Amino acid sequence: MTVQVEVPQQQRVEGLDRDFALMRRRRMMSLDHGVTLAALTEGQTDALRCSGIVRRDLRRSFGKATGVARGVPLTVRLRLVSANSGRPLAGRALYLWHADRDGAYSLHSPGLAERNYLRGVQVTDEAGWVTFSTIFPGAHDGRWPHLHVEDLSGPVVQVALPGDACASAYGAPGYEQSATHLALATPVTEDGGELTMATVTGDPARGLVATRTISI
Repeated sequence: MTVQVEVPQQQRVEGLDRDFALMRRRRMMSLDHGVTLAALTEGQTDALRCSGIVRRDLRRSFGKATGVARGVPLTVRLRLVSANSGRPLAGRALYLWHADRDGAYSLHSPGLAERNYLRGVQVTDEAGWVTFSTIFPGAHDGRWPHLHVEDLSGPVVQVALPGDACASAYGAPGYEQSATHLALATPVTEDGGELTMATVTGDPARGLVATRTISI
């Protein structure tokens, strides 16, 4: 199923623009201190590769940052299509980020300022697909477990994960806090954007796969 999602422009402050500026100020990347995201991307998405953020596996920090995120393996498969024609959007950079198994975010949560795992960029192929290797995200502050996805040419969307998949993943060691938070959360619209649901297959032992088509 395909769902069109529109998110207010102001929510973009939660995306790569903000995170890239933080990583630059903290000197996490092998870039000159004055280099900006705009200077890297100016019509050439491949230029982002020199920062290290263009990657498929999100579990390790990159550049000069440290740390590895542990948890139930999750493969995220996203397809980007046009809301007008339904055709796949190729060559578009998608920035994915999400919480760790405790529901905390690298770069932003207390104690994680020097880590930048569980975030990265991939470019859609000819069929509009990108694939990321990561871990199943935890729940936090009563929020339903979700992934943040930003089309660098468009909106930020939130992709939720089904309750049965969350309950299964949160039975694994290390997810105890998220299991408690899940009991208090409901999958509702938040931050002005529609919370869309992914399809999840597999099992925690062998790894889970979340799939979603996003129409913009």
